[in-house]
Amino acid sequence: MRTLHDFEAPADGEVTLCEVDGRVHSTNYEFTNVNIFTNSVENYPQIHIMKDSLYSSKLGDDPKELFICVEVPFFKQLVQIYYEQGYVEMLHTAARHRKFLISNLASLLLKTINGIDNIRTIFNPTFKQSRTKIISEISLTRNWISSPIRCMAWHPDCTKIAVGICDDTVKIYQKNSTLIPILKCKQQKNIIAIEWRPMSDSEIAVACEQCIIIWNVDPHSVVTRPSVSNAIILQRSNHQPIVSIAWSPYGDTLASVAAQDSVIFVWDVEFNRTSSLKRPGSSGNSLLKWAPNGKKLFSATTTLVFRVWDCQTWKAERWNVLTDRVQAASWSPCGSTLLFATTQEPIIYALSFIKSDFIFAYDSSNSPNAAIPLYDVSKVDVEGIIVGGIVQNMDWDPAGNHLAVIFAETSYVAVFSVIIDPVLQLSPSFLVAGTPDECPCVIAFQRNFKKGACLAIGWSSGSVINLCPFRKTIFNSKLKLIRMFKSLWVFIQYWYMRYLLVTELYMVEKWERIMIHFVFFMIFCVISLLNASVVVQSVKWLSTNINPSQYSLNMLIPSEF
Repeated sequence: MRTLHDFEAPADGEVTLCEVDGRVHSTNYEFTNVNIFTNSVENYPQIHIMKDSLYSSKLGDDPKELFICVEVPFFKQLVQIYYEQGYVEMLHTAARHRKFLISNLASLLLKTINGIDNIRTIFNPTFKQSRTKIISEISLTRNWISSPIRCMAWHPDCTKIAVGICDDTVKIYQKNSTLIPILKCKQQKNIIAIEWRPMSDSEIAVACEQCIIIWNVDPHSVVTRPSVSNAIILQRSNHQPIVSIAWSPYGDTLASVAAQDSVIFVWDVEFNRTSSLKRPGSSGNSLLKWAPNGKKLFSATTTLVFRVWDCQTWKAERWNVLTDRVQAASWSPCGSTLLFATTQEPIIYALSFIKSDFIFAYDSSNSPNAAIPLYDVSKVDVEGIIVGGIVQNMDWDPAGNHLAVIFAETSYVAVFSVIIDPVLQLSPSFLVAGTPDECPCVIAFQRNFKKGACLAIGWSSGSVINLCPFRKTIFNSKLKLIRMFKSLWVFIQYWYMRYLLVTELYMVEKWERIMIHFVFFMIFCVISLLNASVVVQSVKWLSTNINPSQYSLNMLIPSEF
């Protein structure tokens, strides 16, 4: 298994900007301008997340600050606390009351609830942790609590990117536009994930601790603060804290998981209706990834178990990792391969789900028997810098040529070159370095970049998101030859299947099909031999019995002339 020793160390004191024609370009961090080397990201937005520009929660979002506190009856106060903060806080308030009966009854109820919670903790270890701590541990973002940038997502069809910020706002940046819409409402707290809706240029799902908000951002509007009245809020009482969401590739359904809920919800967004996917004895969930072809859905739990769901039958294949849980995962663009990494092992694993193109193929052979260790990303010293460790997040570019990986403890982004056919391989490409005092927190490949691949990197300083394009015009001739032969083989398989369907030979056994084809081949050979013999004998007879000199030019001219 290959290791990170195969990478070359980036230049000391320089920021990596781009890769053009296989050559990595970097410059001093005081003069970072990627347009010097390539114009592929020209007119892209310059994204600066400065701490003094963060939205303050004290600017009147809480309506209670507009009113003067007054004395209210105790029972009315309990009702208000129940509606605003829940029954647990209401019982805590009642337990502090001076009346003996009320305080004792509330204390008894609290002890009963704590006992039930302790029993639930045995089956779900994350149950008694604070929700903020749970989100921070499960999040794909490094140092989620302290990072200025908590998540980001490229639009699948347009050149615009949504950035979730630690002040619970979402800003949308677009190419060739200075207008920056800002999404903010009181329900939008502790943003964990953002997903643009496929087949739509205006809808975006924002996953928060307690709900999912579907915003509709008109790209032609000049309003920078869309109203929450136009948004759809999806919420279920026991489905919290939400930690991951995923749209189906056609945008018709949205799947979500929560760390303290064993159920996977599949939402019909327009009608606020849900279907549930669950298994007996399941614990909370931590990650969702929908395959780009829409055929499979990956879900990871907060324990050793993860599942791959068939989206046609909604049956799940259960898998177990050796230690802890799955931290990050990414599908190949064709949906046939899944890469994943765990929270304890610095290894990238691969699962292959390659199906036969034949209609009547036996399906059991399409499921892999075991995950394949693909690349060892353990911490190593590369020319004086420490690279690698436990994987925090990974992202596979839409063209399938690059895989970007960030780590939980080191400060470089590892970019791999990917070869899928004939055998899946990861090859070291280069390391992306930022300024000396920052580390990568979030990564995302642009979905509609046509000139190679474009990686957006959110750094811990929050000052800039580095757009790092990879433009490769030098291709591997061997890889092109393999792809050409694969296309030819797929073409032959297609017409062979058409032939079997037309002749109805697909209905017989394989050995019978081979025998029939052998008989047909022998008959064809015999007929060809007979035809060849007849043709050869006919030509020989004509050449011997016909004298070309008899047909001279004088014979063709009439005598009277």
